[in-house]
Amino acid sequence: MHPDHDLAQKLKVITIDGPAGSGKSTVAKIVATKLGWIYVTTGAIYRSLALLFHEANLKEKDLGSIERFTSFINERYRQESLSGKVFLGEREVTQEIKAPFVSELASVLAQEYSVRKRLLPIQRKVVLNNNGAVVDGRDMGTVVFPDAPLKIFLTASPEERAERRLKELHSNGMKTNINELIKEINERDIRDTNRKIAPLKPAIDAIILDSTKSTQEEIARLILNYAIQKEMIIQKSEI
Repeated sequence: MHPDHDLAQKLKVITIDGPAGSGKSTVAKIVATKLGWIYVTTGAIYRSLALLFHEANLKEKDLGSIERFTSFINERYRQESLSGKVFLGEREVTQEIKAPFVSELASVLAQEYSVRKRLLPIQRKVVLNNNGAVVDGRDMGTVVFPDAPLKIFLTASPEERAERRLKELHSNGMKTNINELIKEINERDIRDTNRKIAPLKPAIDAIILDSTKSTQEEIARLILNYAIQKEMIIQKSEI
């Protein structure tokens, strides 16, 4: 069989997992743009669900409503591949789902097996409908795409992650302080790494990268080089 045919048959998915503020979304966007692949932040699906719960005045204990909400997301969720903008039907929710209270509720909902079970096929569908995708999240390499040929686990110090989050929130007109963000990040790390269902951890075959002292462009270049080594892409024609 021709080697190019073998290459085409390979699953073209790069997963980038890591804690909040590690830079995975920005890095994933850079890598996807360089490759001409789509970028999908599956965390936005959980955040969209949390936003709907909040607007319906529901809490994590109201999981009896989860089926109708996930059905709505399955039909109406859309994410633009180039801009990363997130839509529920015609309503853009890109900035709304970045609010701290949405992140907090999304993290709590993500601990529930019934939630993860219903959202997993939605996550796979969004990605597999396209030829080539870079996805970020917390369990992309361990649960959602364990068959991905290249898995990255990106981390950074809590202090650096809080600084990045502070800048992002301020740029979107949201006010908070650094100490509160560090506290929230540490609490979320504990919750995400210790949850029973799909805990935050590197896949066994993941490449672990620390972005504390590196730029997103430097991390993206490393990932592109790994993609070349894995023969997912051909250097001259795809970068």
